[in-house]
Amino acid sequence: MIIKHGDSGGTARVLLSLLAVSILAAAVSPALRAEPRPEAALKAAENRRLSPFTGYTREHWLEVCEKLIAGILPYCDPETGLPVLKGVPTETGHFKLQREFIGGQKEAFERSLMLVAIYTAATGKDRVPGYDGSVSAPYLKGIIRGTDPSDPAHWGEREQYDAFGTNIALAVLVSPKFFWEPLSARQQENLLLFLEDLSNMVAYDCNHWYFHLMAIPVLQRYGKTNPRREYLTAIFDRLLNWYRGDGWYIDGGNFTFDYYNLWGFQLYNNALCYFDSQWKGLYGERVKASAARFLESFRCLYGRDGGPIPFGRSLTYRFASLSALGWAVLDGTCTLPPGEARRIASGCLKYFWDNGCLSVNGLLEPGFYGPNSAVAESYIDRGSPYWAAQGLICLVIPENDPFWTAAEKPMPADGVGGRLALPGAQMTLNVSPVDCEARAYIVGEPVGHAGQWQRGIKYFQHSYSSYLGWCALGEGGPDLGAGRTGVSYDGKSWIYRTNPRPVQVDPYHCISTWDFTLDTPDKELEDFGQVVTHTLIGDNGEVHIFWHNSTRPLYLYLGGYGISVPAGSEPAAQAQDNILYLNTGRYHSAIRTLQAPSGVLKVERLKPREGWGNAHLFGGEGAFPYWQSLAAVPPNTVVALYVNGTRDRVPPVPQISLQGGLGLLRVNLEGVTYQIETPF
Repeated sequence: MIIKHGDSGGTARVLLSLLAVSILAAAVSPALRAEPRPEAALKAAENRRLSPFTGYTREHWLEVCEKLIAGILPYCDPETGLPVLKGVPTETGHFKLQREFIGGQKEAFERSLMLVAIYTAATGKDRVPGYDGSVSAPYLKGIIRGTDPSDPAHWGEREQYDAFGTNIALAVLVSPKFFWEPLSARQQENLLLFLEDLSNMVAYDCNHWYFHLMAIPVLQRYGKTNPRREYLTAIFDRLLNWYRGDGWYIDGGNFTFDYYNLWGFQLYNNALCYFDSQWKGLYGERVKASAARFLESFRCLYGRDGGPIPFGRSLTYRFASLSALGWAVLDGTCTLPPGEARRIASGCLKYFWDNGCLSVNGLLEPGFYGPNSAVAESYIDRGSPYWAAQGLICLVIPENDPFWTAAEKPMPADGVGGRLALPGAQMTLNVSPVDCEARAYIVGEPVGHAGQWQRGIKYFQHSYSSYLGWCALGEGGPDLGAGRTGVSYDGKSWIYRTNPRPVQVDPYHCISTWDFTLDTPDKELEDFGQVVTHTLIGDNGEVHIFWHNSTRPLYLYLGGYGISVPAGSEPAAQAQDNILYLNTGRYHSAIRTLQAPSGVLKVERLKPREGWGNAHLFGGEGAFPYWQSLAAVPPNTVVALYVNGTRDRVPPVPQISLQGGLGLLRVNLEGVTYQIETPF
């Protein structure tokens, strides 16, 4: 579908293209809602009195943990305990592309170990339904043999930056009855030497330092004086100094604001203070203050269905985000009412479980719902998703704690909504009171690692939606313009929004800029400049007002929300005036020109690459609408477009009006008037 329009904004002329999707009179068949497999069905009865929003109780959490344990244990080598995992046949491309992974079997071992450590600590039991035998024995055997230098199964010398063992340390602290007391004196000494070695390693200068710090409380508890404590105390102080405000930390040399704030900084800050009295004395108040501030935004990260806003890397860790909450409760830093805290946690766990996170192999595989390696980064191996086990730390909260006994209370997505500007994290959160979806508006994002992690797709879109997800073609695939502004000197080779910088972070009106440099045929005159974007945030979508300030005319672009297309179905595109509606069943995406030079509205359809089974975070194929100019646009020419996406409803078109001339543009969106200072 192509809609062509002129400068006047008059009646659109609809042009058909053989490459475009067709207009369908009737809506496409609705996408099937993901359903857990029969093996994943939970037997625990819902309790709508105690948990009116989710029905989940502690028994549901235990049953999920049991099924995850029973699912992975058959893959553990009987001699070494190291898992040998497999994946679904439709997801092979990522593992052929990435032939060597940092973690491998040892990563799968210690990450899944946390399932057993948490379960044994929570229940005192060593058996689960669906597995015949002790659930701790394979891991205990692996630890005994792997830490014994005289054993053929010894884990060997560490390589540079090796962080293996952090979850072994945590397992010993969380469940000493099963992972410390059964060891002989010699075996305990071997383990302490192994963890001492971990504490001595140099880390990547980011959240990875926490992996090494985690060894210190174990060494301290069991009488192993470590001369590195003073140095690692300074490192802990360094990590805390990466605090940027509003409860958010920047991830060191990665320069990212993402979920590592939850399953990295908030997790370990609280866990280290919980287990180490010296560090609690030094840093406990700072940790408590940042945790309290963070929990204000935590409650706005989830939609009513429990789904988190998906932005940033490592989203295959799924419900690991709940570790920030669980450890805050354990460490006494949680400021949320217990009923609201559990409502958020149970909602998120239920969201992933009900959407099929347990694969046909009985495993957590790289993906978001089920197996889907389009989401995976280069470092994601088959065992990496078991970082999700960290989120189950809530089970270690005593069963008589108000976290479990208080009735669920509503979170913002249960009706009232809410907006929260986070200048420290360079983003704004908006929970819609209309359909209770949560969105993050990324105003600034200084992430490094150019050419990796599909960072443009995961970090640089103007906004991310808990209901809509995003399109992706996997590591090594092409960059995509969905959700991003873009520039081009020829209308063919595009550069999309990259490393935006914040100018204004506000609940209703955000301003950002991003720099670009273009290779052009004129080698003597390099094209460079900025794209300036004002984003006006309504209850039903956003208005993006943008221009470029290069010295020569450039083609301009804006992509709408990328949505999932069920495999085997065709999306429907409908033109109406200067609006393009895209409908894929459950999901809708719309883009509308408000003020623009001559341009076209199109749909980009994405099919999975060979070896990848999906082209969208939620599975299936992908599609998104976009606008681009038909000719190069002079610098400082103001362009204004409206975008929105919805689930299970057609996006309404809000009342929007634009007035003004050179230097000032007045925009009225949903009854609110904004004044935009324009270049001329």
